[in-house]
Amino acid sequence: MRLYPYLLTLTLSIYAAAALSAQGDGTLFLRNPSFEDMPRNSAAPLGWTNCGFPVETPPDIHPDPKFEFSVSKRPFDQKTYLGMVTRENETYESVGQQLGAPMVGGQCYEFRIHLARSEVYLSRSRLTGAPSNYNTPIRLKIYGGYSICDRAQELGRSAVVSNYDWQEYRIKLSPDEDYTHITLEAFYNTPMLVPYNGNLLLDNIQPIRPIDCEKDLNLPDGPAEAPVVVLTNPENRIRTTPVTPRGSQNPPNGSNSSPPAPKVKLGLTEAALREGQVFAIEEITFKANSAELEAESEEALQEIVGFMQQNKNVVVEIGGHASRLASPSFANSLSENRARSVVSYLKTYNIGFERMLPKGYGNSRPVCMDNAPDCNRRNQRVEVKILKLRESR
Repeated sequence: MRLYPYLLTLTLSIYAAAALSAQGDGTLFLRNPSFEDMPRNSAAPLGWTNCGFPVETPPDIHPDPKFEFSVSKRPFDQKTYLGMVTRENETYESVGQQLGAPMVGGQCYEFRIHLARSEVYLSRSRLTGAPSNYNTPIRLKIYGGYSICDRAQELGRSAVVSNYDWQEYRIKLSPDEDYTHITLEAFYNTPMLVPYNGNLLLDNIQPIRPIDCEKDLNLPDGPAEAPVVVLTNPENRIRTTPVTPRGSQNPPNGSNSSPPAPKVKLGLTEAALREGQVFAIEEITFKANSAELEAESEEALQEIVGFMQQNKNVVVEIGGHASRLASPSFANSLSENRARSVVSYLKTYNIGFERMLPKGYGNSRPVCMDNAPDCNRRNQRVEVKILKLRESR
């Protein structure tokens, strides 16, 4: 039974060596582009790294070996494929790896992959704990960066994947810089009213080939910009025997009431310490158009340090927000880098990386809309969001 993993590893090694020797024409190759591995849940395939949220489980290698999620579609290529989901608690799955050779900034590429949606992808709702079918259509986003899971630039995205059969999607990648790493992310159809449970199946990535930037790729027909309707009626909930939950969130304890969550004050917000709560920290400032923290931020940063040290069971998202006057691409990059600067500061006080997730929101969530300097300052804020309250040991 140990022969399959050995042969798979050997095959991937031979493929990687051949790919590296064939990159003279600018073609880029990935390790394990067909996501081959032993079928199992919550594990990234060989050659890929889980880039998802630290409080959630990794993607799955299908077909589902224990039929826990009822994903049974045949692979398009070889024996296995990757399954990723989005969740109604604003988390989503992703994987990444280093490219065999860097992209060339300013050069466009064609990314070809087979995508599908599973009719059934059972798991538990992150909000109610009840069994739910993660089957709402979502899309694939592709990022370039300089390290594993780095999302320096969104290079391209697919149309919304509503098809149940395997279809080839052709996506134009347009890197601005010489990125060395790539990240594949499952993401919602936007704009959306609320986050929702969806799934995406991935298989058979072709070598990434240079193309003329003027070339218009023909994506499969689909409701790329159709609004997403998330059903809330009982028929959208799957009545079935309990399934293994994705992640560590426990189902509700029936009618047993939980003790009220303690109230805490952090920054400008005083609220209950519960999952999903957001605390606004407007006193953290940065140098203009930079992610470098200003000295005046020390007091607010120390408040977060104290909060994290006093609440060792808390896992948080450090969210960066930028001025709405900046361009969307610059705002996205700047807010992400500023969030990372705050995380780096907190790490110097022995707060583990596994307890913090940096995320840049760009200028997509302003708190005010006028052009006054005070409004601009308030929009350039940092927020701390409670992602998980782990069980105390």
